Amino acid sequence: MSPVFLFVLTDAPVAPVPAGYFRLYLLTHKGQTITALCWDTSALRVFVGDAVGKVSYLRAGSSKTGKGAAFVIFPVQTVTTVDSKVVQLGYQDGRLLVSSLSRCYLCDTEKEKFWRVGHKERDGEYGACFFPQNRGLLVGQPPLLYCARPGSRVWEASFNGEVLSTHQFKQLLACPPLPLISSRSEPCYSPVQRSPQSVAFPKMLYLGDQNLLTWTDSAIYIFTPQNGQVLLWTEVKDLVDVAIYRSELFCLHGGGRLSHLSLLSAERCVERLLRRESWTLAATVCCMFQHTITTSRARKCIPIDRLEHMRSQLSSSTQQELIGQLEEVIAKLEPLDSACSSRRSSISSHESFNVLDCGIYRVISRRGSQSDEETGSLINQSMSEEERLKEFSFAQEEDPVDSGERSDVAVTIWLS
Repeated sequence: MSPVFLFVLTDAPVAPVPAGYFRLYLLTHKGQTITALCWDTSALRVFVGDAVGKVSYLRAGSSKTGKGAAFVIFPVQTVTTVDSKVVQLGYQDGRLLVSSLSRCYLCDTEKEKFWRVGHKERDGEYGACFFPQNRGLLVGQPPLLYCARPGSRVWEASFNGEVLSTHQFKQLLACPPLPLISSRSEPCYSPVQRSPQSVAFPKMLYLGDQNLLTWTDSAIYIFTPQNGQVLLWTEVKDLVDVAIYRSELFCLHGGGRLSHLSLLSAERCVERLLRRESWTLAATVCCMFQHTITTSRARKCIPIDRLEHMRSQLSSSTQQELIGQLEEVIAKLEPLDSACSSRRSSISSHESFNVLDCGIYRVISRRGSQSDEETGSLINQSMSEEERLKEFSFAQEEDPVDSGERSDVAVTIWLS
């Protein structure tokens, strides 16, 4: 029998229960492999799906509050049994989404109503997920559903299960993959187009506030479905499962190996590499994504003086070609946009300044205009403020894209 493990963290709502985990053997699923799990965090329920299509849930909680509280597992409740193996489960606003080998089902867990999503069946492991609408005029609207279909297709459906449209990504996936940026190896990017990809997406996850993430055992794909856009895809070996936290991906590979990927805009990736003094890799990324690095928006993260300093750190004897490419990029740099020009002119008498993510200008005054102690205090205070600023996810930083083409410059993937 496949056990379910529940972990209790010290900062969980059921504290002060000691940290640890519970191994639960569910008699409801006796003799079957557990194939899908999904949390309802508002009610501390975990939904469980197995290889024969049975779906149940168990509720966790504490017996009482305060001193002497104990962690309690309530009896397992059966929700439904679908036609075949449960591939993926999702829960949102009182509704459970069940994706099986043949179709998707919606369940109103309060009213105990069930209905199918669409009419056409499928055969294989295809995922599905809820897609909250959190942008602009759509805030407060019911979530959408996205259900994978054969041939790199994805259904978009309403919260009631009505199919609204079909997105076709097969031709768009002919674009070249983006490289993983890692200090362990030199990134290699070829702009040569690939053949169209007919992919079965075994699971789908909501990412950021406008993207879908899915994967196979050899690649990760990120779509912006409402724009019909492939944001990126990249090759990753032996991939089994992926979990998302903000713009961070935690990947489980075969053999139990874990890897951590960060989704960053190109300019933020360069900024991170500069902080680590990875001069060669930072210069390589600048040249690889120069049509993003040269834009005025990128000056907020990587001012011209920082790029020139990076160039000075490269070896003139062994890295002449890279230096030449970087000089071409620096020659194309755009200044900060005109919206900042009035504020910039008001501090033009100073030697240099940096623009923080929140829009605050950090000014480094001329030598002699104030004491060294005051200057040092200003810089240190500003840097501590910068460290405390919350980093926006990559999806929030990027401008909306109106075309149906892939944005191959907006995002890099950093392998920690």
